[in-house]
Amino acid sequence: MSRTVPDWVIQTCWWISGIFATGALWYFLSIKDYSYAAGSGVLALIFALAAVALHRRKDQLAEKSLPTEFKDEVPADYIRRSLDEPTDLRLFQALPEIKAIAYRTAQAGWDTGITVEMCKATYDVVDFLELIWLKLAEFYPVKHFGKDGATTHIKSHVRERYKFHWAKHEPGGPGTGGTIVGVLTGGDVMDDLDRLVVETASAIVGYRDDLDFDAWRARWKGAGPANDA
Repeated sequence: MSRTVPDWVIQTCWWISGIFATGALWYFLSIKDYSYAAGSGVLALIFALAAVALHRRKDQLAEKSLPTEFKDEVPADYIRRSLDEPTDLRLFQALPEIKAIAYRTAQAGWDTGITVEMCKATYDVVDFLELIWLKLAEFYPVKHFGKDGATTHIKSHVRERYKFHWAKHEPGGPGTGGTIVGVLTGGDVMDDLDRLVVETASAIVGYRDDLDFDAWRARWKGAGPANDA
């Protein structure tokens, strides 16, 4: 099935309509052959209507071929970023340094050895990584990750990872893992998001020769916990 109506078909209909509306119609009127003149007028109208109908059909097909994100109204808070924009490029380049601050802040909580403090520190880092992932999603078209937008998709993903890892650490059943399960689960989710941020950043950079992604990735990895640096 054709995805569009060729322009030449529409132009041909207008051309034929013009011939009957001007040349043939006026010619038959000039020789007082009114039946042929009337017939030429009717044919001119038919081809003109056909051209209009084909125009409308072409517009309908073009609208259907648009990506879903362009059919709906763009949210007021939507931001589209690009590595071709200096401000957005600076944000992308600064992410490893921002990560270092988040991990350095959390390290004090991890060093306490107190379960509650360790969990809080990990959850703060997870929230940070979720925010970074959302910022990277702004390099994609609106609703690229689903009709409800990137925020809904990413938050849902994070919740599912928490559910999975928590269940994973309790093979004996719910509530059998003790308080350490919270620490282990948070750490696993943190690792998941860290990996997804790198994968998303890699996809955004693509094959650009003007950005050294290996250097960016090395800085990102070096910004993690002290034992991972």
